[in-house]
Amino acid sequence: MLNKPLDIIKLVVKKGDYSFLALTLSMFLLPLSINLSTFTLIASIVLKIIQSIYHKELKYGSKALKHSVIIGFVFLVYIIINSIIQTNLRHTFVFFEKQFSHFTLLFIIPFIMGNKKENKLPFYALLIGSLVAIIEVFALSVINKIPFDKYAFLRFLDIHHTYLSIYLLTLVNLMLIKLLSKNKLKINTKLFILIIISLLFWFVFSLDSKASMVIFALLFVVQALPKVNKKNIKFHIPFLIGIIIVFVVFNTKASVNYEKALDFRLQIWEESFKIFENNPFFGNLKSSEKDLLNYNHYLSGKYYFLDSDLNSHNQYLSFLMKYGLVGVSIFFLFMINMFKKVNVKSQKSKIREFLGWTVIIVLVFYIENLLDRHHGIVYFSFMYNYYLVAVENEEI
Repeated sequence: MLNKPLDIIKLVVKKGDYSFLALTLSMFLLPLSINLSTFTLIASIVLKIIQSIYHKELKYGSKALKHSVIIGFVFLVYIIINSIIQTNLRHTFVFFEKQFSHFTLLFIIPFIMGNKKENKLPFYALLIGSLVAIIEVFALSVINKIPFDKYAFLRFLDIHHTYLSIYLLTLVNLMLIKLLSKNKLKINTKLFILIIISLLFWFVFSLDSKASMVIFALLFVVQALPKVNKKNIKFHIPFLIGIIIVFVVFNTKASVNYEKALDFRLQIWEESFKIFENNPFFGNLKSSEKDLLNYNHYLSGKYYFLDSDLNSHNQYLSFLMKYGLVGVSIFFLFMINMFKKVNVKSQKSKIREFLGWTVIIVLVFYIENLLDRHHGIVYFSFMYNYYLVAVENEEI
């Protein structure tokens, strides 16, 4: 069985797929350095192009990745054509780098990914990089004698706590499935997994992210509830009670900040929906999202928002107001593509893992424009295609 990281690396090197190794390094660096992660990702893309020219063919790690590339490409082409129609070619060209270029990763990343076994390498690299980020910031906080909180991560690694949280919640999702699997685990292994989950729970608690706490609790419900029976109910109830108690404590602690955050989001969402209503089918690409919102804030008399430079803080509304129902429908093809790949060979554990990841994405999309930042678009594109290949469970 090819499961050990060293075995995978040896296989990839033997194949001469150095672009995949660069992708792995980029995923490891994603939580640690956005500049180095971007540089290695570009290197991965360049190497993949060179390899394709050398071999005179486009190689994909899985059949599923081909369809993902097509959907991502069609989505970007729709945005460009829509922008040209609404404005002009020059405006679209000027706006491309800041407004549209990051969506190229939706079809570039699946192009440089490997097969089911190989993709485990960058997947674990991301999780390890996230844990290294915590250790690094903790050490720097102690050395510099500052609080170890979400602001420390912004200071030392320039990463918003929401993005780090979703990386860690991905690990929590994986650990819960391992813990609740039918395979009998040794007591020491179970204890180790429980310790990891507890430490991650404490860390998410310390970041004061209510959304992350909700996702944590939902992951436990989604993964544990189907496994509850008369034999193990005594094992699950204490954890559920513990999560509820901690969540109540956290809610009391963060209620003031949460109410402020929710209030400003509701006001932004109101203006975002108004923009969507003006052109529901094709959206509005005549200006950037922030300029559109600032103009509507001005019309609504919300002058205190004019200097805030805020986006919609909701991926659903962001897509609706910019790309309309047509654009959202094209993007939804990613989800349809995933469900079409489920077959009799699909591992149930991978399907459960994907469902847990979907919980994370659905809720984070509700509070953040996840796909507007490098930390978000790279994570989403890789993780979606990781599960796509794992669920399809077929190789070319």
